[in-house]
Amino acid sequence: MKGRARNLVLAATAALAALAPAVLSAGGTADAAYTIQTIETWVSAPNGNQLYTRIVQPAPSLYPGQRFPAVIPIPGGTGDGAPQADNPAYRDLAASGFVVIAFNAEGRGNGLPGNLLSEGSDDCNGFLHQDDLKAVIEFAAGGPNVDAGNIGVATSSFGIAIGAGALGRYPSLPVAYLVDGEGPHDSRVITFYDVGPERQVCGHWSTATDPSPENQAFWAEREAVRHIGGYRGRYLRMQAEVDHAQGAGYFRHAIEMVNAATGTPYGGAGSAAWTRMNGSELGNPVNTVYPLGGGYPVWVSGRVSDHPGLEIAYIREMAAPANGPVGGTVEAPDGEGSPSEAAEPSGGASWPRYAAIVGIAAVVVIGAGGWYARRRYFAGRR
Repeated sequence: MKGRARNLVLAATAALAALAPAVLSAGGTADAAYTIQTIETWVSAPNGNQLYTRIVQPAPSLYPGQRFPAVIPIPGGTGDGAPQADNPAYRDLAASGFVVIAFNAEGRGNGLPGNLLSEGSDDCNGFLHQDDLKAVIEFAAGGPNVDAGNIGVATSSFGIAIGAGALGRYPSLPVAYLVDGEGPHDSRVITFYDVGPERQVCGHWSTATDPSPENQAFWAEREAVRHIGGYRGRYLRMQAEVDHAQGAGYFRHAIEMVNAATGTPYGGAGSAAWTRMNGSELGNPVNTVYPLGGGYPVWVSGRVSDHPGLEIAYIREMAAPANGPVGGTVEAPDGEGSPSEAAEPSGGASWPRYAAIVGIAAVVVIGAGGWYARRRYFAGRR
């Protein structure tokens, strides 16, 4: 193949090669549109202790003046949070146009690289740890590359004690949404009292087993259902048919959390702007309360672990403003760059452009091949 035909095909091949990383990265989705970097910093807790924090984000030097939605993941149990910056799912989320901020609450971390020890003593997800989250949220809101109107918190399991505690106790925090991943909401669920066998958590039995004033006071800080009603943002509960800890058919925690968060105009006891059980794909109505004895919403089938990436999908859904593009950037304030300098937003919003480029490249290849075939045909007849 010579001359014009070869040049056309080479140009089309180059276009496709340049496009392939954007189209096929992040597990076959059009998500990885940004080059990311991971940085370490220390955030001051309200009591002055320093919290080890890691941020995975689109590299600010490559995207000056752009602001991105942010999410703060809270791990389950009493685990360290900073290592979540190494989670491939969160790194892919950052590459699609999010700032992911992972931190070790006071007294957590093992001192190894990427998991340094935060100052203070472990508080078992109580008020001190909730205040730590408050400090990290405020830190995030002040970030020059963060859209302060689109900050979310995503909790796993017992991490809801930190999430609901901080957001309910400090309702003015700029948190647009909370994704609650099957969090245990009271001492009976946290200690497995209901399903058995009961076990101590942080040295404490449930209040049903130990109703002493000291035990009641301990759990009053850590029972998410006591605090979620003060949260004013959007609350999504992720709940499967088989709970990751309580087993099959146990839904009391999910129902009581949604009912406690849902606003009073809708029959709930809370003040959330919006609530729903699970994502939009299951069709559950918003701002709906449920009885404990039946009339349940649609649950995620099987276990949450049967659906890899579900939490990330729900974060994307909650971060999407009015069903618009998920991830990407918002316009920077005056003097911080222009929209013409912004990188291509990630996710579904960029697919039309990718499809157009693929289509043009395909037409070029086909056209070049046809031109070359006709040229050979007529040359053979001369």
